[in-house]
Amino acid sequence: MIYGSLADLARYRGMSRGLDVLIEWLRDNDPSSLEVGSHPICGDKVYANVMEATTRPEEGAHHECHHRYHDLQIDISGREAFKVALGAQTMVEPYDAAGDFELMDAEGAIAGDLADGKFAIFVVGEPHMPTLQYGVDGPRPVKKICFKILADEFWDE
Repeated sequence: MIYGSLADLARYRGMSRGLDVLIEWLRDNDPSSLEVGSHPICGDKVYANVMEATTRPEEGAHHECHHRYHDLQIDISGREAFKVALGAQTMVEPYDAAGDFELMDAEGAIAGDLADGKFAIFVVGEPHMPTLQYGVDGPRPVKKICFKILADEFWDE
């Protein structure tokens, strides 16, 4: 996981081809102007999934994991917490290649949040649990963007 202020994202230039594309796009575009739905940035290699959701309790939620795409997530309005799995994991739902995800539970996790202009990049193979309730807020609406960034190893397919 890479975690920080969206204003500092450019310091990660050079880490992956798709992240470089996204950094350039964010320099020239306002992500908050995107409507709900999917928006190509570089075809199917880098795109934005804009969604409106309600934050959820951790109880009953599972970690998701991707094999082909990194997720860079930001909140446009509202705020959410997230967790990243630590330790042993137990498969809940096997990998779905069409959706590029699998679900699992983990024996431990570290936590963060997307409040106050923060971003998180969940890299390929890193189980994460987004859209969790922030602190004691309870369920609240959030408008968020999950930027999907194709991993370099698949870039030239």
